[in-house]
Amino acid sequence: MIKRLITGAIMLSILLPLVIIDHYVCEVVYACLAVVMATIAGCEFINKASINNPKLAKVKVLCPLLSGVICFLALNGTYQSSDTGNYLYHMLTLLGLLVSCGVVFVRMLFVDESNANDIANAVLGVVYCGLIFGYALSLRYFKPLNINRSFLEINGTKSFLFVYTIVIMTDTFAYLFGIKFGKRRLCPKISPKKSVEGAIAGVVGGGLFGVLGLFGYQIFDSGTFKTFPKILLVIIIGFVLSVVISCLVQLGDLIESKLKRSYGVKDFGNLLPGHGGILDRFDSFLYSGFMFLSVMMIVEVCLGL
Repeated sequence: MIKRLITGAIMLSILLPLVIIDHYVCEVVYACLAVVMATIAGCEFINKASINNPKLAKVKVLCPLLSGVICFLALNGTYQSSDTGNYLYHMLTLLGLLVSCGVVFVRMLFVDESNANDIANAVLGVVYCGLIFGYALSLRYFKPLNINRSFLEINGTKSFLFVYTIVIMTDTFAYLFGIKFGKRRLCPKISPKKSVEGAIAGVVGGGLFGVLGLFGYQIFDSGTFKTFPKILLVIIIGFVLSVVISCLVQLGDLIESKLKRSYGVKDFGNLLPGHGGILDRFDSFLYSGFMFLSVMMIVEVCLGL
């Protein structure tokens, strides 16, 4: 536990300044760090997947590199579209993903006795570590063009902090209440230690702290609405959104647990003492960050119509 806390504190001391400080240098350094993390995550994924699929050893270098490239395209797509409203950059990201999948297909095609399972795992590594992880990390650059003109002020820093607060509080409440009151197993064949009681507590805790984040990070300007019913409506909507994000936090954790059990490993890596690898540390953030970004982009497009 001590190692976990120390590692977490060091990570936050590095990551938070790059997220909070609104300066070009911090944006560039954050992008470099994100690409490095996606590349390392790709290494972790392929190394563990190749335990049961030895033919994947042929793409142990290719898949991590492609994951880094896709992550960079996702970061650039969010950064560019937030400044110009031009979603062409996101299309380039998807095109890059298709090309990357094609490269993986062709490479595995010339590996003797490789099968569909090998190809599926290689492609999954690029999508999981490059596209999903990349877009989750790109929350740092999200600056909606239309929402900022309303009672909500959502930017990259506030988006990242809002989602990451829900991630931390969901994990914390689920862990503490699960240990104290957990009786019914949630998914015993995937993650034996998780309980239904802990999951419910995680959702409630994540929802409540998500609402607090609306005010704490000044995402919602309470001064805009003078009547209590309108403020209450926003709080309810914020709570529902936070609950959905909290559910995805736990879903992401379960998905990674399923992958690790499929590959017969406890952790994807050992880079971070007490946490495991990059994927082990950010598993809860993957789907929640990706979903939040997707929802905000959809809202942005709808408000622009």
